[in-house]
Amino acid sequence: ALVVDAMSSITIGALESPWLTFLCTLVFIIIARRVFAVDNRSHKATPSEDEEEEVFPDPMPAGDMTRRELAKYDGSDETKPILIAAKGVVYDVTRGRDFYGKGGPYNCFTGIDCSRALGKVSLDKENLCADVKDFAASERDVLNDWVAKFNTKYPVVGKLTDGKYNGKF
Repeated sequence: ALVVDAMSSITIGALESPWLTFLCTLVFIIIARRVFAVDNRSHKATPSEDEEEEVFPDPMPAGDMTRRELAKYDGSDETKPILIAAKGVVYDVTRGRDFYGKGGPYNCFTGIDCSRALGKVSLDKENLCADVKDFAASERDVLNDWVAKFNTKYPVVGKLTDGKYNGKF
């Protein structure tokens, strides 16, 4: 109320000049916005009491591994990271648990080198392998697009030491 009273007394004398009225109004708006503005940067979204923050296992330490070791990280054990391999490179896809975890639509890709399935855009069991020797150029391009996506989205763990990927890197 004090600010409004002050602005009224200022603007009463300024009514003779439209520019001064405009300037006073502008100053009032700027001051009011600064006084009543909420700083959205200082407020972080917090989960409600009903929501729990998703907990992930520790990231997989970097290092090469065998196919047998990779098979242990197929999403069936929620305390372990979820790993996939493409073109012989192992990725930690744990942050994509909704897709790659147990019951997820791409769980069949986990714990193996799924290069063929990625390139063929297939979930069929016969394509869940690393064999790409008969790939057409378009399938190779699709596989490379998947690998590019994994490289930007998920950490690289290492390479398969005994992998069966038979395409070019």
